[in-house]
Amino acid sequence: MTKLAPIRTRGHHDRYDRFSVLLHWLMAALLIAELSLGLWMTGLPKDTSGTRAYWFNIHKSIGMTLGLLILVRLLWALARARVSAVPMVPLLRKMAQASHALLYVFMLLVPLSGFLGSVFSGYPIRYFGWKLPQLAARWEDAKSLMSLVHEFSVYALMLLIAVHVLAFVHHQFILKDGLIRRMC
Repeated sequence: MTKLAPIRTRGHHDRYDRFSVLLHWLMAALLIAELSLGLWMTGLPKDTSGTRAYWFNIHKSIGMTLGLLILVRLLWALARARVSAVPMVPLLRKMAQASHALLYVFMLLVPLSGFLGSVFSGYPIRYFGWKLPQLAARWEDAKSLMSLVHEFSVYALMLLIAVHVLAFVHHQFILKDGLIRRMC
């Protein structure tokens, strides 16, 4: 395989702007925390202590925040100047583009399906303690469907995050093309 030249950092088109970088790393940290919390809290016992409900409400609040942040990120991506493409063979470029598109799809689908599952659960939704308006009555079939979509989407998102991290490792330690400088 031909070694690619290091990525140049001459102009602002070779790096992401500060706001994009902030959103990327903030969302990365929140996603790791949210996925870890989600996997952990499902093992909590259903009892009258309120512990499970407390952590589910924290999880839902972080999820709604991530949902809003991904919308901001999408709008910002449409508004800002495009960053130069990383030089790579066409097949890898298409795979990278598809992977990034799927990351966005699932970063939207996970919080949306979680939110709709909560809406149809019949329980009040709280955003960091603030009770949100009840948007629909309890609808068990819709709740079950949204729970299934949420679970599938979470695993798909985790797989895509792993691919994203492996692609970074490949760029950073095998190609040594300085890709990380674009996002710092």
